[in-house]
Amino acid sequence: MSNANCAGLLVLMSSLIGLGVQRDALAQPTDDHLDADLKLSDFVRRVLVRNDSVQQKQLESEAEKHRYKAERGIFEPQVTTSATHEENNQQNTIQQQLSTLSPTFDEKNNLYDAGLEALVPTGAKVRLGYSLQDLHNNLQTQATLTTQGFTNGEYVSFFGLTVTQPLLKNGWASATKAGIRTAELGSKIAFQEYRRQLMTIVSTAEASYWNLFLAQEQVGFFEDSVKTAETILSDNKTRLQAGVGSQLDVLQAQAGLALRRSKLSEAQQRLTEAADRMITLCSDRVPVQGVELRAVDAPELGPELSKSREVIQTAFDLNPDYAIQREKLQQAMVRLGYARNQHLPELNLKTAYGLNGLGASTGASWDDLQHANYPSWSAGLELRVPLGGGTKTRHELQAARLQVEAAEAGIRDLATQIFNGLDSACHKIQSSRDSVAGYRASVDYNQRLLDDSLARLKAGKLESRRVLEIEADLLDAKTSVVDALVQYQRARLELELLEGTVLKERHLEVKQSAM
Repeated sequence: MSNANCAGLLVLMSSLIGLGVQRDALAQPTDDHLDADLKLSDFVRRVLVRNDSVQQKQLESEAEKHRYKAERGIFEPQVTTSATHEENNQQNTIQQQLSTLSPTFDEKNNLYDAGLEALVPTGAKVRLGYSLQDLHNNLQTQATLTTQGFTNGEYVSFFGLTVTQPLLKNGWASATKAGIRTAELGSKIAFQEYRRQLMTIVSTAEASYWNLFLAQEQVGFFEDSVKTAETILSDNKTRLQAGVGSQLDVLQAQAGLALRRSKLSEAQQRLTEAADRMITLCSDRVPVQGVELRAVDAPELGPELSKSREVIQTAFDLNPDYAIQREKLQQAMVRLGYARNQHLPELNLKTAYGLNGLGASTGASWDDLQHANYPSWSAGLELRVPLGGGTKTRHELQAARLQVEAAEAGIRDLATQIFNGLDSACHKIQSSRDSVAGYRASVDYNQRLLDDSLARLKAGKLESRRVLEIEADLLDAKTSVVDALVQYQRARLELELLEGTVLKERHLEVKQSAM
């Protein structure tokens, strides 16, 4: 497809570039039917708009992008609040009675707590919180004298910061961000799968278009061949009636005509099948009355190609399969790093610092806290070691190592396939170019030979059998020219798929939007 034919697709694909297109917009085509005279650019446009597989991959890519954003939410701070009412009535022990001068202990408390919690990139869990205890019990009814007089209740407050920092397992940024990194790579993989699907659909659409062109040309060639056979049969009958021909010539012409009509019927069936495949690509249903499509664009030979280091490097840069394999290798490396971290013992540093307050009212308790006369702090280490040496994490680590090796083997294998595929595609292109030139020369020769043979047949100097053979050779040569042109286009598509330039060559390349 030429750049001029593809220019009309720019507006369509601009809506797809950001991967933010709504499904309804994708699902609605600009028209409701395929035109009978169909241009290649119009057909590709319709396929891109209506094909369900493109929509599926686009939506999957969008979903993976949201999963990545969801993983980034692990650092979002959270506000926590709680309110608890508790009542307790119990008998005191002898020791408690002597200490409290009361045979029972009866309390009704209201407990309030609020805080801000967050996970930081080092893996530390941080909490900044404030708690208030509204305490009411029977001991307070003894009217203990305080600096503020007599009270029937106490308010205990605390404001402080606690930090739990993993030092080994789950510690530091590589472990904390492993899920984010994996999701980011997953989003890139999904985008490359979407990009690959676009390339596949564009190349499949173009190949189907050229198949339609080949089928319709074959129908045209067989129709001309039938007309030629009918002319020969008519001439032979006329010559037989005039007494200058033979019954054998008539029978040969009839056999030749019957054969060509059968071939024409087969070609028409192939044309119908090619049209139906094109309709299927558009995710449409074939109308009950059928549809007649005609490809108005003809395949043309492009410039000479040569396999070079630039072509190979382009394939490694743009080929979506290679990009997917690269991202999968990176994912395997991230999982390996996380598995190594998880196999370490769990050693946590726990620290806390806060201020205490006490008063006969909420305000008094808060004022006491603000004076910072009663601080408290703590620091310590907590160690957890599995007795079996970490059976689960050990096997997960080994599995992660094997996954890395498998990903490395996969990318090496794919690189070999791409390199060899490029060589094969370049040879196919060159072979098709050479075939077109040879078949065109054969068409010119057989056309001149047929014209001369028809003139000699009318003059009675040549058998109709020989004329039909020459006409069959001309038919084969014409078909071979078109088939070679179509094969050339297929080879170009194969090369562009391997290079990953199907979209770039048509100015349809998509970029993943910022996440």
